[in-house]
Amino acid sequence: MPKLICIIEMDKEKGLILTTEDKEGKILQTVTMNGESITLEVKGNDATSTVVQKQDSVTVTCKSFVLKAETIEVTSSKTSSWKSDDTFALESTKAFTLTSGDTLTQKAKADASLSSDTAVALKATGKFSVEGEQVAVEGKTGPVALKAPTVKLDGVKDVVVAAPMVKVTAEALLALKTDGMAELKGGMTTVGGSMVNVG
Repeated sequence: MPKLICIIEMDKEKGLILTTEDKEGKILQTVTMNGESITLEVKGNDATSTVVQKQDSVTVTCKSFVLKAETIEVTSSKTSSWKSDDTFALESTKAFTLTSGDTLTQKAKADASLSSDTAVALKATGKFSVEGEQVAVEGKTGPVALKAPTVKLDGVKDVVVAAPMVKVTAEALLALKTDGMAELKGGMTTVGGSMVNVG
């Protein structure tokens, strides 16, 4: 165990200063109480960490900060912010909940993804919109279903429906109309019904 140099200074202007120095390890530990704040500092060759406590704030400055506990609860009565200049990760081995009493905004300057090993549900009690330069919806093994009181397909240029088999069914009225030319063509074309009116 190396010999430590321990110093206690008491000054009416500087306050109380406790110093412990390890000359072999080149580590200097200082506690300063100056009447306005309490400062804890550990200084070495590679880094310096400080904790400054005032009557209305606590500031921790260090190279690495580790907090371990069985239960952690953080509450803020006003604005809270969390920022990382590098990778930021949140992880939970059980249920994870993200809730906002007001607007919730998620934004990425690069790609953004949402995935699940089971099911993903997106729900809105009001308007729900999806927008992109190109939008693709694909069902890998099952059908893709669109259900609503009214389903509208509106293409600014055209609408293309293509499949080995295409079926259109209406329980009441089926209306096909164009202001231009209409073409119905197939290897074999059948038109039938209890009443067929052409013209």
